[in-house]
Parts: sequence; structure tokens; C-alpha cells
Amino acid sequence: MITFGRKLKHLRQKNQLTQKELGMAVGFPDSCADVRIAQYESDVRTPKEDLMKLFASTLGVPVELFTVPILSEPREYAAAEYWRYELGAELD
Repeated sequence: MITFGRKLKHLRQKNQLTQKELGMAVGFPDSCADVRIAQYESDVRTPKEDLMKLFASTLGVPVELFTVPILSEPREYAAAEYWRYELGAELD
């Protein structure tokens, strides 16, 4: 599964921001902004919901891009397809 940190790093780079720039944009002190972002990108830290929303807003994406799991392995697709078939009517 693609982690929060990997998603954050990808979106930060896509927006051509440094770790320090993103950290300062979400309100971290400039003295530790890059360190804090590095911790989130390496999944050492996990943001609370309000910070996750702030990351999403700052990066111009819906928060669901961070919160909805991304399938990245064949077994995950198989499990998702099974439940989609089993519970399809309930999910639509």
C-alpha cells in the first residue's frame, strides 16, 4: 500500500516545493519546517486530521487523496474486487 509519506512527497515535488517551503506553508516554524516534513514523508510521524486537511489544502488536492487507501499489489486488487462483488449493491 502506498503510505501517507510517499503521497505527501510526491505531491510536494509535483508542486515544486521544498520540504522547508511546505512546512512553513502549513505553519511550522522555519527552524524545523524541513525536519518535520521529512518526518512525515518518511512515515516517522503521522499527521492528525486537521494537519492532513491543511496539507491537502496547501497542495491543492482533496483530503481523500491522503485518506483513501491506494491499491498497489495484486492481492489488494483481488480483495477489493471480492468485496465489490459481494457488497456491490450496498456500496453503490
